[in-house]
Amino acid sequence: MRTEQLLGCAEAILDGRVCGSPRRIKVAAFLIRQALEAEVDAYCEYLVRSMPYPVRMRSRLAVMHALDQNGLDRIAEHAWNALSQACHHHAYELSPTVSELRHLHAEVARLAALRATITAMAC
Repeated sequence: MRTEQLLGCAEAILDGRVCGSPRRIKVAAFLIRQALEAEVDAYCEYLVRSMPYPVRMRSRLAVMHALDQNGLDRIAEHAWNALSQACHHHAYELSPTVSELRHLHAEVARLAALRATITAMAC
C-alpha cells in the first residue's frame, strides 16, 4: 500500500468510520507506523541510492541521522519510537489516546510531504 492509502485507512479508523473493534487504536498505530516505514525507506533510497539487502529500521534511522540535512531524521525517529511503543505496549501500560495517534498521524503526513518536496527538487 502507498503512504497516502495507509494514512487514509488509519484516519478512517481514528474517526470511527470503520473498525469498531476495541483494538482499533492498535490497528491505527500499526497502519501509521507502516506509512512511516515506507517514507523512511523511500528517503533512504534517495540518500543512499540503493540498499541491496534488508536493513532494519534502526539502521535506516541511523543512515538518515548521518546523511539528512533537512531535519527529517528527528521527525522520523520521534514518530517511530512513539508508534513502536503504541504497537508493543504491555498490559500494565495505557494505550495511546486517539489524540496522540492523530498527532503522530499528522507528523507522518508532514514527513511524507517534506520528503516528496525534497526528492522532487533533486530531480
